[in-house]
Parts: sequence; structure tokens; C-alpha cells
Amino acid sequence: MVNTTPNLLSKTAMGARIRDERKRQGLTLLMLARLSNVSLSTLSKAERGLIGLSYEKFLAVSRALKMDLSDLFKTPRDQNESGMDILVGRASRTVTYHAHRYEYGMLASEWINKKMTPMHGRVLAGKPRDASDFSQHEGEEFIFVIEGQLTMQFQDGRRHVLQARDSIYFKSNLGHLYLCEHGESVEILVVCVNNH
Repeated sequence: MVNTTPNLLSKTAMGARIRDERKRQGLTLLMLARLSNVSLSTLSKAERGLIGLSYEKFLAVSRALKMDLSDLFKTPRDQNESGMDILVGRASRTVTYHAHRYEYGMLASEWINKKMTPMHGRVLAGKPRDASDFSQHEGEEFIFVIEGQLTMQFQDGRRHVLQARDSIYFKSNLGHLYLCEHGESVEILVVCVNNH
């Protein structure tokens, strides 16, 4: 079952957020492509809402824009308070984004200068497009399977099948992708720790 919350952030809305921040900083699309190492054509398509970005591309773009990754997911009502020492996240406020085979929402997006990036996600059934679907970024990653069966495929050929309540922890620089090979979707909790 795919999440149909009213806080679904469309590809068009996300593209507009990236474009607005890029322009606010006085950067051209080419400059952002060079700073982020994300191709010009991918950035152009993302800004126009034609494609959804993968986690590592979001991370690269947010770093190039000198933003926390979750800043792109903030809603206007987010308080963005500094000095916060407790944050309660309400399901009704989670902003969800849909990319190819993935639906995910940033958790605790109001927390400033987080040391980790927690996400709730769904991996939808379907095949990867090509080798570029392998995610690879700095840091470490933890995944806990809430519901369904998740197959973790690593670029070096290693493969792990996880059932509900199983988890996996790995270095994010290992090329990896999430697969739903049985059923319509897999519900997961993901926590990424990025080395800055």
C-alpha cells in the first residue's frame, strides 16, 4: 500500500524548491551541476519536475547549496528553532516524496544541524533502470524493515534478503540499492549518518 498522505511533495514542487534556492544563491544550473557532481541534464529534469532524485543526488545537491538535506523537505509551518533539545515528529506532518521505485519522507526535518538523517520509506516493486540506480555516498546507513521483504543488492554482488524486523548496517560508499521482489512494497526505516 502506497502512502497517500496529504503531505505528498510532488516532483514539480521539489524541483521548484531546488531551483528557487539555486537562484537565491545566484548559481546557474551549470554551476550547481559542477558543485554537486550531478549531471546538468539530471538537474534540469529534476528542477522541471520530470524526474525524482535519488538520495545520493539529493545529498550532493543539498551540500552544493550548503543546506541540510532535510531543508528541502521542510514545510512553511516548520519552526526551524535553534536550541531545540526535544522534537516530537507527528505522522501528519511528515513530507513524503516519490522517486523511481521509492517513496520516502524525511523525519525530524525541523532539527537544525542534525548528525543523522532519519527517513521513513517504502520500496515499491519494480526493477532498477540500470547500474546508475546503485546509491553510493559518504557515511553509514542503517535500515530496519517494518513490513514486507527487502532485498539489499550491493554493487559488488553481495545480496541480503531481510524480513520484517530484520535490519542491516553498512558503509554507504558501497554501491547499494533496495529491492522489493515480493509483494507491492516494503516499509522501512532508514537512518543515514553522513561524514561531513
